[in-house]
Amino acid sequence: MGTRSLTYIEESYGENNEKKENILCMYRQYDGYLSGHGAELAEFLQEFNIVNGYNHDTAKRSANGMGCLAAQLIAHFKDGIGNIYIHHPDDKDCGEEYTYTIYNKKGKVHMRIYDIWTKLIIFDGKPEKFIAYQKEIA
Repeated sequence: MGTRSLTYIEESYGENNEKKENILCMYRQYDGYLSGHGAELAEFLQEFNIVNGYNHDTAKRSANGMGCLAAQLIAHFKDGIGNIYIHHPDDKDCGEEYTYTIYNKKGKVHMRIYDIWTKLIIFDGKPEKFIAYQKEIA
């Protein structure tokens, strides 16, 4: 049996970005633990910028909004049959041990990791900080 996880892409909107909704839920059947999916996710997301419009000068590690980031995330992780699935954006209770929420904070990608068993947020910050955190606990 694998370590299952859910990864959400969260979109913020409204006058002050006070409204939030999931636009993607990616289910991972196995390797969803922190040093597996968490590390791979942080590595992929590190130094990503969220922009609104782009041109030839836009940084390589950019997404044109959270929908663009969601598409890039699926393209990165899905490499054949099984393991990675797209679920309804608000799915829960899929046997997951961890949930990873990806969100935009002032144009920078952040990730929040929730441990289902302890019912605690175990990380909330930039992917680069998670990579450093993983090195500390290893």
